[in-house]
Amino acid sequence: MSENNLFPRRSEIFKSSVLDIRDSVARASLDTLYQVTFSFGKNSIWLDKDPGKKRTQGTDFKRKMSLLCTQAEIPGTSYTKTFAIGHHQGIQEEFPELRNFPPLNLTFYCDVDMVILEVLENWMTYINPVKTNKRDYSAFTRFNYPEDYKEIIHITKFERDTFTESKSEYKSNMSSYEFVNIWPTDLTSMRVAYGDPNVLQCSVQFAYDRFFTSFNYEDSNQAVLNTSNGVVNSNDNPYNMVPVKEKELKDYEKHRLNNNRT
Repeated sequence: MSENNLFPRRSEIFKSSVLDIRDSVARASLDTLYQVTFSFGKNSIWLDKDPGKKRTQGTDFKRKMSLLCTQAEIPGTSYTKTFAIGHHQGIQEEFPELRNFPPLNLTFYCDVDMVILEVLENWMTYINPVKTNKRDYSAFTRFNYPEDYKEIIHITKFERDTFTESKSEYKSNMSSYEFVNIWPTDLTSMRVAYGDPNVLQCSVQFAYDRFFTSFNYEDSNQAVLNTSNGVVNSNDNPYNMVPVKEKELKDYEKHRLNNNRT
């Protein structure tokens, strides 16, 4: 067998017109189409009180955080390596030992009602609260259990054609990252100064145990994602817009009422 048998051949080199690959090259993903979803399930524990509909302009604080999250990151990952020397004479081999997950960095526009800062500050304060009078010279802190403040956050990437109304056209599905046991580790300082005004922004760094991914998934049983322009997937019917768990509870309640009547 020739030693060049596995190398690329002339026939495998692309030599055709650009028109033949126009559809593939033109379908590049844009970094402005995304949404961060704060899938909190323990905010009733670490958040002192709900900011209220008036301060969130008729929505809840999690939706407002999603809308004001101006920068996010699609995470990478790496391995801690271990070396094996001498398994094969004269060869040094490397093997994976531990998978590392980098911190997640999010940037928010601060709203005039300071809802974003209130939520983040309450979250971080609950992790390590002061157990005595806050103005007491002998005050001390104590960490709470991580089961009470570690949450879940999703980052979903979609494209311009994801929410098109025409069923005959090809539509790109969504891809999502789920961050498990996430919690804030660093809330950066925000500079305020006289001069030309700018939108106040805050950056937060999060630590988490791991993340899961789901690419090109069907979302018929999930809540509809809104884009910054208010475009939604109109092909979904209202019943499919209800989260799965909520539908299961409604079905269970309906079944229970029917049994009681009989």
